[in-house]
Amino acid sequence: VHDIMKMEVLLPQLQSEHAPFHGYAARDTIGDHDLALAYVMEHFPRLLPSFHGLGKEEQASVHFTQCNLQFNHGWFVQAEAPPGAIFTHFRNVLIRDCKGSMGPHDVALYFVHWLTDLAG
Repeated sequence: VHDIMKMEVLLPQLQSEHAPFHGYAARDTIGDHDLALAYVMEHFPRLLPSFHGLGKEEQASVHFTQCNLQFNHGWFVQAEAPPGAIFTHFRNVLIRDCKGSMGPHDVALYFVHWLTDLAG
């Protein structure tokens, strides 16, 4: 599901009632594939049957791992940046955006997702 929005034909157009959304205005096509997936997960989960069929807790875990972190794995793996640059946004998402609702299993799932991305 993660890279499904890399197919431009599937990119959603932001509906007026959901605007603004992460810098996009009403009727904009959400061009960032991660934000496009986040938008569909948040507002049209029935369009993703495998996601929609999950329980609410599992949906929250998948949404978290697929859409929220903006974690730069290259910097992390290759030690190209100090810890603050790597982990500040990650920490803010966990504290501010998720309000403590995500646990170690959600973070672990995020890193498993990353490994599958590397595998191709």
